[in-house]
Amino acid sequence: MWSDLKPIFRKMEQFEKFIKPAQFAEKEIVKSILSGKFKVGNSLPPERELAQLLGITRPTLREVLQRLSRDGWISIKHGRPTLINDYQEVGGLGVLKTLVQFSEFTSQKLVLDWLEFRSLILPHLAQKAITKNAEKILPFLENIPALLSEAKIWALFDWNLQVLLIKESQNTVALMLYNDLSEIYYEQAQKYFFADATKKISNDFYKNLKELILTNPTKIDDLVTKVMQSSKQSWEDIFNVNS
Repeated sequence: MWSDLKPIFRKMEQFEKFIKPAQFAEKEIVKSILSGKFKVGNSLPPERELAQLLGITRPTLREVLQRLSRDGWISIKHGRPTLINDYQEVGGLGVLKTLVQFSEFTSQKLVLDWLEFRSLILPHLAQKAITKNAEKILPFLENIPALLSEAKIWALFDWNLQVLLIKESQNTVALMLYNDLSEIYYEQAQKYFFADATKKISNDFYKNLKELILTNPTKIDDLVTKVMQSSKQSWEDIFNVNS
């Protein structure tokens, strides 16, 4: 019944030995879900067949399936087929972290959703961070990249500033979320900062942020809100995508 699925997977013995079987199997199953080869709402192949297709042992496969179930990719019910969930509806941080590792399946919609979410949480947390620990933010803003610096330098600086603000706000949930998104942000931000215009916008933001910290810190929330919304609009303009 499942013989037509054989071309989907590379077997474990075809892979480098330093890749652990469980890591290999998890990646192959997730990739098949993201690509639509395993469709949402359908069931996975029976355990015996799936282990054989992947070239791994059944105990290793059970370990993988339990982990995928905890993250929300699949639903396991004793005595019934393992169902593939709509991961966008029921998935949590585990799914989001995994999605980041599969850049070929990362849609612009996901990036825009992240930018929208950021515009909701970062202004308040930036205000909180600067109210509590402005002395830790100001030194960082002394090292704004030169306008002619490479996009990757701008991406790293921008990300580190956001993480610093989140950290000093002392919101641990937001910090863990940011940690999970670091890979996708760094990759996508390099595209964003490729244009001189976006570097100039961010350069002005960093300078205005520094000025407000020194003169009128109660306005930090307003400034960050405006810039985050502008950043999302710039992304849409650059990549011609619709939210």
